[in-house]
Amino acid sequence: MRILLSLCLFLFNASIFASVTVSDPFKAEHQVKLSYTLSKYASLNELLAAPVEWHNSIQVPTGLRPVGQYLWLKIALNNTNSSLTPILVSINNNLIDSVTAYHVRPNHPIFTLDIGDTLPLIKRPLKYESLVIPLELQPLTQSHLYLQISDDGAITAPLAVWEPNEYLQFKSKFNLIFGILAGFVLALALTNATLYYVTKKNYFLCATLLIAIIWLFNAHIYGFGYRYFYSSWQWFQQYGQGIMTLLLSALLLPTLSYCSGKTLLSHPQLTGKRVTLITLGLFIIIALLPVFESLLLALSISFIIAILLMYTLARIHHNSRNTLIAIALCHFIVISYPFTVEVGVQSGSFLNHLGYFGIFVIEATLLSYLLIRLYISQRDEKLAKQQQRLAHTQAEDALLKEKLKLQEQAQYDLESNIEERTFELQVTLRELEDKNRELERMNMEDPLTKVKNRRYFDKRLQMEVRRSRREQTVLSLVIFDIDHFKKINDKYGHLAGDQAICEFANLIKSHLRRPHDEIFRYGGEEFILLLPNTPEEGALEVAERLRVATAALKIQFGEHIIEMTTSAGIYSAVVSDPHNPQLYTDNADKALYQAKQQGRNRIVTFNPNQEN
Repeated sequence: MRILLSLCLFLFNASIFASVTVSDPFKAEHQVKLSYTLSKYASLNELLAAPVEWHNSIQVPTGLRPVGQYLWLKIALNNTNSSLTPILVSINNNLIDSVTAYHVRPNHPIFTLDIGDTLPLIKRPLKYESLVIPLELQPLTQSHLYLQISDDGAITAPLAVWEPNEYLQFKSKFNLIFGILAGFVLALALTNATLYYVTKKNYFLCATLLIAIIWLFNAHIYGFGYRYFYSSWQWFQQYGQGIMTLLLSALLLPTLSYCSGKTLLSHPQLTGKRVTLITLGLFIIIALLPVFESLLLALSISFIIAILLMYTLARIHHNSRNTLIAIALCHFIVISYPFTVEVGVQSGSFLNHLGYFGIFVIEATLLSYLLIRLYISQRDEKLAKQQQRLAHTQAEDALLKEKLKLQEQAQYDLESNIEERTFELQVTLRELEDKNRELERMNMEDPLTKVKNRRYFDKRLQMEVRRSRREQTVLSLVIFDIDHFKKINDKYGHLAGDQAICEFANLIKSHLRRPHDEIFRYGGEEFILLLPNTPEEGALEVAERLRVATAALKIQFGEHIIEMTTSAGIYSAVVSDPHNPQLYTDNADKALYQAKQQGRNRIVTFNPNQEN
């Protein structure tokens, strides 16, 4: 009987509407030709037995809202292949409540299956995050697919017919891009969580919760949450969109308030306790209302908040106002799109691609960027205040020291009549001062080469770095290293090595022409030449002269003639960060390392592109 009914339905409908043709090179059909009608009948037999007016269309018209009725779709599937052909019919809206599919084939029973987000994932024919109907088309026949769709709100059901392998390839690419975006958003959430753990700043906590909800919200609307996390929790599958939509707006408001430094959308009567109670009340109401009213209420409130946020941010004066407006605009887009879908202004085809998720990614990225800038700004202000307090303390210490000096002077005046003691004290102090100067000279001078040592170099480098920063002049630093110095020690002994080092130091000193140019022994056979107000070309010229002179140097040690070469690394720049003088020695040392790697006996200037 069922086979006979199927044949009758086939003959009755064959001439009514255009068909989707499945031929040998068939891959996918996105512009599905169909017929639709709104009917009170819930079963296919009742529908076909009653007089029904069918409307032809491509895809489901925008804004269909069956109140107390069912939306029926009718699609003709024409298989021109001479073999059994499997296809997949996808409904690109994961949030439809219920879909019942009837496949009417000639001489075959009617194939029936149920899908929809009110149905547990385990009961779906294919365990995909999307709503997919698997069908088999008989060879050289035309069959019909009836879809009975039920939903509380405006129905949007973009349809596509796929060859199975083509659909799998599409979903693979789709899921890969979704995974990359989701991974990036999750990384932003973890970054903000880490910053909150380290800094204990509440705005990082708000950002962590907001970005985590963005991640879960997109997993929800694209079907991945239902597939992997709560496949048996149909209540959250239906109410989750409304709850998370309102939660996104509730978390964005305080986060943007932190970024702007102003309490946005505030009112004198809206205390923190009242706002909390109102928010909890809204969540309770959303959880108790029917699904469509719940979602529409959440979207309406969020839509109003987004508009007010953009208006408020456009009126404030803030150095990051454009970024704040961009965040609010992204939020407005992601709220207004589903809102206009629910009120029937446009269709919900945004779930066909990942552009909707991409706007969320932009919003989360800009928000994280602003919060990090806010933290850096607050930290800099705190450091400035600490430095100010330190300067104040140093001034008080200086006054105290001056006061102590005055007291010592007064005591000295009282004892000025004791001339012998005064004379002895002066002599002792003079001797002590001479000893201190001698000790300071010995402390700054390398005992072997009689040039300044590394400790004095560190002080001098700090002074020249500040001068370069203050006067915006180029500071050049050259690190020399005697090539294969170990071989000299091994072949002639350490005394010969010491003599070679001294001769090398004297050679460098002999080539210095300006009073401010100075040579330092940096350690072992390494020497540093500090050239203030010298561009890279000048430093390279001095270094090259020294390299040539070193290669020509003949050191007489007993009966032996010692010859050697040198390699050098140069770094020249105008100082931008006076608190990091180590940058000069590090970069010059990297250039020296390049010179060694390239064969020694050469000069290499530091290039940032070669750093890695």
